[in-house]
Amino acid sequence: MAAPIAGHAQAGGPTAKRLMSASVHMRSGPLFSVAVVAALAVGCGRSTVPAPGAAATHATAIPRPVADAGGAAPLPAVGGGNEASADWVKKGDALSEQGKSAEAVVAYEKAVVLGPDDEESRYALAFNLGRIGRIDDAIQQYREALRILPDYAEAHNNLGNLLSKKSEFAEAVVHFEAALKSSPKSSSAHNNLGTALARQGKLDEAVGHFREATSLRPDYAEAWYNLGNSYVGQGRPAEAVGPFENAMKASPGFKPAQAALQRVRAKLAAGGR
Repeated sequence: MAAPIAGHAQAGGPTAKRLMSASVHMRSGPLFSVAVVAALAVGCGRSTVPAPGAAATHATAIPRPVADAGGAAPLPAVGGGNEASADWVKKGDALSEQGKSAEAVVAYEKAVVLGPDDEESRYALAFNLGRIGRIDDAIQQYREALRILPDYAEAHNNLGNLLSKKSEFAEAVVHFEAALKSSPKSSSAHNNLGTALARQGKLDEAVGHFREATSLRPDYAEAWYNLGNSYVGQGRPAEAVGPFENAMKASPGFKPAQAALQRVRAKLAAGGR
């Protein structure tokens, strides 16, 4: 099996993070579907395991949670923000939403100076640093957010994705597991964790997380695709057919899944197992 890749894009920008419900902000509820915040999660990529011989593709990582149908009011930051830093945060949010991440970084840096113990400002700064390719600086800011709020699931997830991008899979696994501890029913976190484990050759463990991701979210095309590729990597091509078919049902235009399904069917027709 060709080496799989972890999803290393971020999700859940500073605008989406302002729309948290009370239960999610207190880390007692699951994260919501990526479809809810897809329009705001700019620059996200697929977390997929490439098929043997196929090019890697990219898709969404964990989204930031949004208010539920009950319309819970957004909560203020838990950390040490203040009125002066809040003004810079608002400016940063507006710039980030416009895709002006470099300018947003300047605004968030000023917010962090004025409110160094505000985990939301740290998260927003990290998110935009990641967008402009300043990966090491983004990692540092996610670590700062986690210093302030250790069970910050979204920060754990995005930090894990950036570490995966640097091929630091062992530490990435630690953060994906931490994200799942706070949000155990997050299909995205299960898919990300499975991908990081697969990159370490731990396919048996990875399969369990891909199965859980598809159980939680039956239309999760990338997780189905990852599950199929893991079966192929384990020498179980016949069992890979169903997952690849499900990936195609969930996302008919998902060409890597289509190509993988064709390869598996050809192998089986030739008498391969």
